[in-house]
Amino acid sequence: MDFISELRVKAQKNPMTIVLPEGHDERTIAAAAAAQESGIAKIIILGEEKTIKEKAANRGVSLNGVKIIDHKESKDFEAYSNSFYELRKHKGMTPEEAKKTLLEMPVYFGALMVKNGAADAFVAGAVSTSADVARAAIYCIGIDRKAGTLSSSFVIQLENSPYGERGLFIFADCGVLTDPSPVQLAGIAYSSAKLFKALFDKEPKVALLSYSTKGSAEGPVIDKVRQALKIAMEKYPDLLIDGELQLDAAVDIEVAKKKCPGSNIAGRANVLIFPDLNSGNIGYKLAHRLAGARAIGPLLQGIARPCSDLSRGCSTQDIVDAIAITVVRCQEGKGQK
Repeated sequence: MDFISELRVKAQKNPMTIVLPEGHDERTIAAAAAAQESGIAKIIILGEEKTIKEKAANRGVSLNGVKIIDHKESKDFEAYSNSFYELRKHKGMTPEEAKKTLLEMPVYFGALMVKNGAADAFVAGAVSTSADVARAAIYCIGIDRKAGTLSSSFVIQLENSPYGERGLFIFADCGVLTDPSPVQLAGIAYSSAKLFKALFDKEPKVALLSYSTKGSAEGPVIDKVRQALKIAMEKYPDLLIDGELQLDAAVDIEVAKKKCPGSNIAGRANVLIFPDLNSGNIGYKLAHRLAGARAIGPLLQGIARPCSDLSRGCSTQDIVDAIAITVVRCQEGKGQK
């Protein structure tokens, strides 16, 4: 059984309520039907009921059990609009602007449902930009204080690979922070390790990546990674982490023996933290496109409640996979296995 099948089984044991704000998207509608039917989640989809049902019929899928809410006509619209205004008025938002945002961008309404306990998490991004999904999460749900920063990660699965955890990795940050500071890198490491543990119930081994291994080169980026390691070890003393490490030293035991024999995780890393967005985004796409790795994400992390972003090129199956992962993250947050 592959890891996503294992996660689906885990999700089915205690399905959480997931809101999908992009009900006008046919892939989202089909994913809602599949997730509800398989029992991995209790699905709420936002949008005009008549339109959603027509598109479902065109796709030949049943929305039996799926709750459809037209957010524009919702009984909670006024309360959510007022709540959003209160959250953002310190930034100059007016009540009128709050209403307009919720009317035009249902991802904010979905995030407010999570904020107010009407849903456990949201999954969006098939239509919305990553920036809009991230802003909705930050503005409406807020940052996890212990992580201290929003970031994103990908689950990477390499078939028949000796590296990582049976070929499983978390790559981060691959979609949010262009040039994270040392403090932010430490927060990304914490969030990514937390996600790895929640999904796979295995010990995360975190590598802070660089083009240098333990002083083999010098430069500003290397200094940043070294500072991040120091901060992470002080702030998260239980985190199994090391750096700076080149990729081969991080994942290959034989290389690690030569380059950094004293490292506690070198050669065994399963959580890879890239020094900037350039390297992170390029890295996951290299693994996906050239090595044939399965890549699921971007998964938003560092938020007070779980939520998931999607690529706008995602398939229906990608959305279902993201829902399953999000459900398991919610279970972990509620102390459930």
